[in-house]
Amino acid sequence: MKLRTKITAVAALVILIAAAVSDGVIWGICRRSLTREAEQTALRQTAELQADLERRKMQNGGDLNAQELAFFFKQRGDDYIICMHDGEMIYNQTVLTAADLISVTAKTPLTNEEYRLSNATVSGRPLLIAESYIAASNPEDMHTQVSLYRITDLTLVSRRLRLLALGMLGVLLGIGIPAVIVLYLLMRRTMQPLGVLSESAKQIAEGAYEKRAAVSGQDEIGLLAGDFNKMADAVQEKIAALTDSEERKTMFMADFSHELKTPLTAISGYAQTLRTVKLSEDDKEEALGYIYSESRRLDRLAKKMMRLMQLDRTESLQMTEIDCAKLLDAVEATCKPNAEKRGVRLQIGASGGTVRGDFDLLHDALCNLTENAVKASAEGQTVTLSAENGRITVSDHGCGIPQDEIKNLTEPFYMVDKSRSRSTGGAGLGLSIVRQIVQLHGAEMTIESELGAGTSITLHFPE
Repeated sequence: MKLRTKITAVAALVILIAAAVSDGVIWGICRRSLTREAEQTALRQTAELQADLERRKMQNGGDLNAQELAFFFKQRGDDYIICMHDGEMIYNQTVLTAADLISVTAKTPLTNEEYRLSNATVSGRPLLIAESYIAASNPEDMHTQVSLYRITDLTLVSRRLRLLALGMLGVLLGIGIPAVIVLYLLMRRTMQPLGVLSESAKQIAEGAYEKRAAVSGQDEIGLLAGDFNKMADAVQEKIAALTDSEERKTMFMADFSHELKTPLTAISGYAQTLRTVKLSEDDKEEALGYIYSESRRLDRLAKKMMRLMQLDRTESLQMTEIDCAKLLDAVEATCKPNAEKRGVRLQIGASGGTVRGDFDLLHDALCNLTENAVKASAEGQTVTLSAENGRITVSDHGCGIPQDEIKNLTEPFYMVDKSRSRSTGGAGLGLSIVRQIVQLHGAEMTIESELGAGTSITLHFPE
């Protein structure tokens, strides 16, 4: 069962129950009012009858006999009166017999000027009996007691109550059924946006991540649609990120396999040559040199891969205040031998201030940047290291980097000039390591470069 059908059914049931209860209360009030009106009319008529008898009694000298009572009632022509004189029925034109009267009235006698009401049903007709008492002679004479019974037929009252009940039922159905129909149509229109949301959710689940719910408004459903679209945006971003991550992993593994394949092929080829071909001592030395250099390259590649994995697992650092001058001196001491071997001069510019971080990790990052700068520089050029106002910069005047290549520099195994990088022993992991270290420190790395003019990489540390 759909939600709108459930809500409509519950609301209709509540409306019908409320209307039925209110109709029942109104019917009960009307029944009580009509019954009370009938009772008051019966008592009034009985009192008037008793007053007439008292006047007749006074006219007859304070005494009334059975014949006079019978004549009195026949003269009135009242078909709703029963008169009992001294225990005997002397007048009765009603539907009741003496046995009926005895069975439906109280057995206890009344005293003068008392009234009593009784309800009875005779032949399916509801009756109201008003009973009164009068002394037909002197009060001391107990043999001349007169009991009067005024019969009121309540059939008309019952009929009016039945008609009222049918009318209320008709009004209830006449109003309730259209109200339920209108409520259903209103709920259908109100719940329609939920159907749109459901359809959008199905399409997103089937892969249409760009799908959004076209629902507007400031009510709860409109706000829900807005939240749904925000969730869909987040899901799309996560899916895109996961897809990109998966592609990067695939490329990473492909590049890694390619990087392994080149030195392994060289090692295997030279080893096979040494096994199967008789070479001169010079050729053997050359083959062993290639095997050694490629083995060293594999070793460097493995170490850098391990370094990346370690950085991925690093959750927190022991942050300390680091003197930038000491950090740059340590980097210069580490990188100077390789730079001198290539004929490149290392220079330390401004080196004031401090930064917060891990000394060893920052030393590793700056060494990677410096080695890259040395490799990009020609013989006789200068690589400059400087630190100022929470920024550490490594700059060179080498070949530079194309602008469209800068955004990819920090990806693992990415190399602008693969032939040159491999010839210098690179694997394209240096800047990936630097990026990881920078992120662990909450810092940012900016790269500025111009072809033929050099490159400047700056680490910006938080204050």
